[in-house]
Parts: sequence; structure tokens; C-alpha cells
Amino acid sequence: MPRASAHSQEPPERLNDKPWGISMLIKTAFATGTALVALGITLAPVAASAQQAAASGLGEIVVTAEKRESTAQKTPIAMTVATGAALVKAGVTDVNGLSNIAPTLNIAQNNQNTMITIRGVSSRDYTETGNPAVAISIDNFYLQNGTALNVGFFDLDRIEVLRGPQGTLYGRNATAGAINIQTAKPTKKLEGSITGGFGYKNALVLEGMINVPVSDTLRVRGAFAVHQRDPYRNNGSLTTNGGLVTRGGNDDVSQAARLHALWEPTTNFSALVTGEYTHVGGVGAVLKGILAGQENADGTLKLGDTKNWTLNNQGFIDLTIQNIRGTLKYDFGGASLTYIGGYRTQHLRRNNDQDGGTAYNYGFPTDGKTATQNHELRLASNGDGPFSWQGGLYYFREGGPATTYFQVLGGATPFNFYTFVYDTNAKSFAGFGQVAYKLTDTLKLSAGARYTDERKSQVGYSDIAGTYSKVNQHYSGGKDTYHLGLDWQVAPRNLVYAKFDTGFKSGGFQNGYNYGPESIRAFEAGSKNRFLDNHLELNVDGFYYDYTSLQVQQNDPVTAISRIYNAGKARVYGLEGEASYAITPQDRIDANINWVHARYTDFLNNGVQYAGNSLAQAPDWSYGGGYAHDFELNNGKITARVQSRYQSKSYFGFENKNFQLQKAYTKTDLILSYTPEGKGFSASAYVYNLENSTILTTSEAAGYAGGYLVQFADPRTYGVRLSYSF
Repeated sequence: MPRASAHSQEPPERLNDKPWGISMLIKTAFATGTALVALGITLAPVAASAQQAAASGLGEIVVTAEKRESTAQKTPIAMTVATGAALVKAGVTDVNGLSNIAPTLNIAQNNQNTMITIRGVSSRDYTETGNPAVAISIDNFYLQNGTALNVGFFDLDRIEVLRGPQGTLYGRNATAGAINIQTAKPTKKLEGSITGGFGYKNALVLEGMINVPVSDTLRVRGAFAVHQRDPYRNNGSLTTNGGLVTRGGNDDVSQAARLHALWEPTTNFSALVTGEYTHVGGVGAVLKGILAGQENADGTLKLGDTKNWTLNNQGFIDLTIQNIRGTLKYDFGGASLTYIGGYRTQHLRRNNDQDGGTAYNYGFPTDGKTATQNHELRLASNGDGPFSWQGGLYYFREGGPATTYFQVLGGATPFNFYTFVYDTNAKSFAGFGQVAYKLTDTLKLSAGARYTDERKSQVGYSDIAGTYSKVNQHYSGGKDTYHLGLDWQVAPRNLVYAKFDTGFKSGGFQNGYNYGPESIRAFEAGSKNRFLDNHLELNVDGFYYDYTSLQVQQNDPVTAISRIYNAGKARVYGLEGEASYAITPQDRIDANINWVHARYTDFLNNGVQYAGNSLAQAPDWSYGGGYAHDFELNNGKITARVQSRYQSKSYFGFENKNFQLQKAYTKTDLILSYTPEGKGFSASAYVYNLENSTILTTSEAAGYAGGYLVQFADPRTYGVRLSYSF
């Protein structure tokens, strides 16, 4: 690959593109009611009959967590599922919002890279050779790299968050769990919608969908999303840094479009083809540098101003993703053959101020292209007989060139202190099978196994402070994973289950160092229930993980070069509970509480034993909930929802130093929506992070930058949305 010049990293032309308490909540609710009266909207009396209450019971959600259709309450997996409509109501507009519906899921970001943790199990390596701990897929197409996940959250059917290792049906890199994003597919109805929004920092949102049944056998659905928002962070101006940085960070400049075509020429054959395009521009996320000496007495960091700090290197992001994927299914009667596959290209160009301030002059430009393909062929039994089975073959391939620099700025021409020019490739082959047998009408035994074979390579060169080295690294390995489960359908609405699963994360290499695979053995038992004539849902589970050879990434704070170690052992165990209660046809409450104990039991690193330390992003406690009420009007209804989430303290690094600390916090959202009766219009207003809590997404030592680097989640935001559907 030709060596890229520093000039090629200039931003592209298209870039010109106090805590509130309970008393304030009460005041806000009172003010809302007063405003409604002032507008002349009167509340209609509500006389809910028993018949109405029964009709407002909790509905069922069809899921494919076990690679076959079932309902969420009859699937013996600890999981959180939300429909597209429920996601909108809960304010989940991007990947970061998933913690609103799944509290044991924690999201962190370092620059534009997303790191997801479930039950304390995660991956910190977001490089081209890294392996995620959560298997993320969109329409069953596996994403090794989730850089632009935020832009994919439009026109969704549902999202399934599966907790616990899913090594048998989902394969490698699913030690923590899986997130299945299912987009809305073509239907037999002519329908469409358009949504416009405006909010904090001039946020503009335009999303739309059109579904057209072209004929009895062909249906088409198109959707798009365009987001534009000014930066949350002010990082300089012509007067503060001579114009070196004129655009702040954490903006939103993105466009995405999706087109589905579903062909069903016969009752036993269907073909779905999807094309998707995504572009992300603007500046992207920015880091803030905290200089040494700016620590509190206990070692925590003095964060200072979280909205305004000056940088001296203009960052930018230019990311383009194109994806074509498809699903072919043929029903033979007793069994169905399904093919799922596709091809995806990603081109990422970006730069950022790597020291987070003006005391130092470091940039981190990169230019990389990645091509990904997935193919799965699966044969599964049909029907609800005593014996069911499925088996399949899977192939994954990803690779491409990347050039990255660590630059020293300040002169007429940036000096490339580090240069990395690599061509990285990975292949994975797998075969899997899972069977289930009903011992009785209510008792079912299931078992499954998978074998995965992997190959990785990285060829190129590095130039580190004038020392040139050829790079020619290779990795190969294979791994078995297993599943054994027992399910007891005690009653039609009461399920008890126990299971044993294994999972693994692939081995590999990073910056000249090799590391082996990590493995996890998980024991879990749980119960899923509906009570009170289908009005109360209560799901509980407990789990215990035996976690060995954990892949732990450590960044050298002096050289900024990272390395992955295999830690010895860890133990993770905990309890989870989720409840949802349709109190009346107008009132619904949901709640969850989760306790996770995630600790290293043996991790000797550079002569220091870290046994007893918490795993990264593993708070002991997290709980949340929400309450929604429908105010019935003469001409429609107003729905008011309040939701809040609490998380106890956690750390961003295995050392558990106080500079890596995320303090305990709460985050509360208010959402108010109005839906006229018999019309396609709706309107909503929202406030997210009502407390304006300062939430970190990363905090690490960076000696080369004079101290530490931190990054912040969104501050308090607010806005309105208007929608029309037909």
C-alpha cells in the first residue's frame, strides 16, 4: 500500500457541514399539567372496565434469539427485548441508549470506538486486530466492528440483548452475550412515515419510511435517516488558538439509507435482499487532557469544565459504509433451509487531538479500508414435535489495509513519530448443531456444540521513532463450545430453566505481542413469568461464570502503545430481576435490579497481583425503571413517561486506580407525547439526562500527554419531534 502523506488527512470538504431532584420533577409535572389546561386540552374521565383492563395486558414479542422463531417469554435465555415502538418511547436513538432498557449492559467509547460490556465481560481492544466480547449483528449479519452503530438505529422492528455467553449458536467473540438488531421488513400494507425533530445544540433529525406492496409476491421497503447537530464541546476559536481548531467535538453529521426487497413467489420460498448505506462526518468525539497535579486528594481527577476546553489539532471523521445482505429460505415441510449472508465495505478516515489540550502537540490520523463477508447455511426442523434440531455451517472473512500515524505537530509539516502500515486479514470457519427433546409435554432437554477454526494475519511495517521493522504476524487456532439446558414450562405463562454454556474470544496479536484465546464457562438458572391475568411480567435469573485467560488490554502511558495480556482467572456471579406491570389501561411501570460481582482471582502483571480487583466497567449494582401514564383526551391522548437509571461506581482499567473511576450516578429522562385520535400525526418532547450528570466513557493514564485522557457522554439534552404516518 502506498504510504499516505500527512496532507491526505486534512478534513474533507463535506465537513463544512445543576442536578435536579424530586422536587423539580414534581414542579415539572405540575407545570406540564398547567400548560395543558392553558392550551384548552381537557382530560376526559376514565372509567376502565375489567374488560378494558384485560385488553391492555402485556403483549408477546416474537424473537429469533435461538435462530428460530419463538416468543421472548418462552425462550430460555436471559434477555431484554424491545420493539421499535418501545425503543422510541424509551428514547433509545443510538447504541448508547441501550442501557436504558438493559442496565447490565454498559457502553463506553474511546474516540469513535464503541466498547460494550455485559455482566462485567467486555473487550477493550478496538483496533483492526481486536475481538469484541459481544456478538453484534444487524439482520443476522455479524459486525466485527461496530464503529457506526448509532446510525443504524432507524426503522427498527426490535432489538434483542442476550446476556451470557452464546458460543454455540453465535460462535466466537460472544463471551459476554449478543445484540441482535432487527430492522423493519416489508409488509403487505401500503404505509409510510416521516419524522422531523429539533433539539439542543440545533439538533435536526429527519427520518422516513415507505413500504410498498408492488405485487402479491413482491414487497419493497425503504427508509432513511439524516442527523445534523452542533458540537456538545467547544474546543477553540480564532481568538483562543489562532484558528487551529474552529469546530468543536461530539457533533452529529450523519446520513443513512436502507432498501429492502422481499420476494415470495411461492408459499415455501422467500428471498429478502437489503442494501444499506451509511456516512458519518463532522468532527466526532474528542478527548480532554487532564494534566498531572490536577488530582483530588483521593486520586480522582479534577475534570474541570466538561463543555469547553481548547485543542490545537482539528479532528474530523469521514466514515462510509456500504452493505448488501440477504436471506433465502426454503420450506421443505418437515425442515427449512436458510441462507444468510452478505458483503460490507467500510472506509474510515479520521484524525483527533491525541493529547486533549494545548500543552502538547499530538495527532492520531488513520486511513483504513475494511471488507467483510458473512455466510451461514442452516437446516432446521419445523413444527412443535417432541424432537427439534438445527445445524449449520458458517464462514466469516474480513480484511483490508490501514495506515496510522502518531504525529508531532507544531511545525510547518507534521512529524510522523510512529508509522504503522498494515494489511490485516481474518478468516473463521464453523460448524454447529443444537437439538432439543421434550421428555414430557412440559419438560425439555437441549444440547448443542460448535467447532470454530480461525486464521489471522497482519503484514506490513512499523516505524517507531526511526526504528523500521517489518511486520509479519500470524495466528491460527480452533475451539469447541457447548450448550446443555433443561426447560420446564410449569404453566402456560411460567417457565423455569437451567443451562450450561461455554464461549470463547479468539486469540491473536497486537503491536508485536501474541496472546491466546479467552474462555468462559457459564452456569445459569432463571424463571420467566406472567401473573395477574397477563398484566404482570416478572423475570429473574442467577448466574456464575468461570472465566479463564481473560484478554486484558494495557496501554503504555509513556509510549501510547497498547498490549494485550492473558490474565489468569476471574469469577463473575450475580442476580438479575426485571418486571413490567400494566396496572391499568393507562398506567404501566417497569423496573429492573441487577447485582454483579466481577473480580479477578488471579492476574499477575509486571510483578503486581491484581486478584480482588473489579473487572473493567463492572459496577456491582445497577437498577432502573420507568412509569408511563396515558392522559385520555377528548381528541386523543397524552402519554407522560419518566425513567431513571442508577449505576454504582466502576473502573475503566483493571488496576482500579481512582483516576480510572466512574463515580456512581443517576440518569433520568422525561418524555411527553401527544397522539390525536384517528389521525396519523403525533408529537413528543423530551429531556434526557435531566440531572446533567457527568458521565465518563473513558479515563486512562497518558504520560505522553502530561497526565490523563478522559471522554464524556452526552450532557443534558432536550428537543421535540413531530411525526406523520399513514
